[in-house]
Amino acid sequence: MANILDYLIWRGDVPFSVSPFNEVDGLILSEFSYLPMEKVFTGGYSEELTIREISKRYDSNAVDEKDRILSFEYDNRLLMLMSNSDRFGNMRVTGYVNIISRQAEFQFSAVTCVTDDGVTFVSFRGTDGTVVGWKEDFTFSYTDQTSGQYYAVSYLNTRLAGSTGPVRVGGHSKGGNFAVYASAFCDPMLRERITDIYSYDSPGFRKDITESADYKRILPLVHSYIPESSVVGMLLESDSEHVTVKSSVNGILQHLAYNWEVIGRIFARTDKLSRSGAMVNRAISGMLEDLSDEDRKNFTEAVFGVLEAPDKMTMKEIVKGKFAAYSSMFRAFRDLPPEKQTVLKDALKQLAKSAIRSDDKKDSAR
Repeated sequence: MANILDYLIWRGDVPFSVSPFNEVDGLILSEFSYLPMEKVFTGGYSEELTIREISKRYDSNAVDEKDRILSFEYDNRLLMLMSNSDRFGNMRVTGYVNIISRQAEFQFSAVTCVTDDGVTFVSFRGTDGTVVGWKEDFTFSYTDQTSGQYYAVSYLNTRLAGSTGPVRVGGHSKGGNFAVYASAFCDPMLRERITDIYSYDSPGFRKDITESADYKRILPLVHSYIPESSVVGMLLESDSEHVTVKSSVNGILQHLAYNWEVIGRIFARTDKLSRSGAMVNRAISGMLEDLSDEDRKNFTEAVFGVLEAPDKMTMKEIVKGKFAAYSSMFRAFRDLPPEKQTVLKDALKQLAKSAIRSDDKKDSAR
């Protein structure tokens, strides 16, 4: 089945003036922000380049191994197809930023695109494969505002200040969470210019955020898309109406945007989550409901205390290190204070119990 790369081959010669911006375009620009472009934008934050100019400067072979996330090869092809297309080739891009802080425990990256229809699209990058990036995902469950969310609001205020015209905001995975959060809590005058917010399999928020007036104000603008076996996109609250998209694979790899099926200008739709996706979602949601904020924080600290033990920057490095990394992680778990070992064990037991309860409920409903 076709995906966003096939869409670019089919529709790349059609400008926005002929075929208006659509949900697939939004995912393409959200995925575009995953490209490591530090060596492309050498002129600073305000430097502006077209997609074609970026493609000429970009050298995939020069990208550090630690920056080559799961979608790296797909993203390289995405850039090539975008640069060769009439639809995206002349699109102007500016405001590239990428910040990773192990000390402050956050990862933030974003880029601003101006499409041929005159609308600005602010794209927030999702979790990029760094251990720090994954850790911040966990903090959504117990923190009112993460460092990444704070930077997302600041970025939107900075990029939109002094400009005019309509704005679209979007992102995949954690990037979608940033897009929704920044749109809700940016400067009110700038918020009035936002016409659409695209969220692609993105985690939600704590109830105190979804129940706020600022969040409710932008909710009608949110377009939320999740795959059949969504786990990430069903975490926490969102109150959004999700569009469920068919995927060409099963399991957690459905989170990868290149596995989403496309028909013409829209995603291939399905009526509901798969049985496995629904079960996992209910299990994790059940565990989160049963844990206090303090327990969620302790669980996160315990998990990532173990994951950070091999002194690797990315999840890919940990997996690649295999036995050496796992040995370090085992020692780290063994060296955790008894209370943190208990928290980690209890939380995992609670997850297993929640999975069993959700499965029992599913069986009894048949």
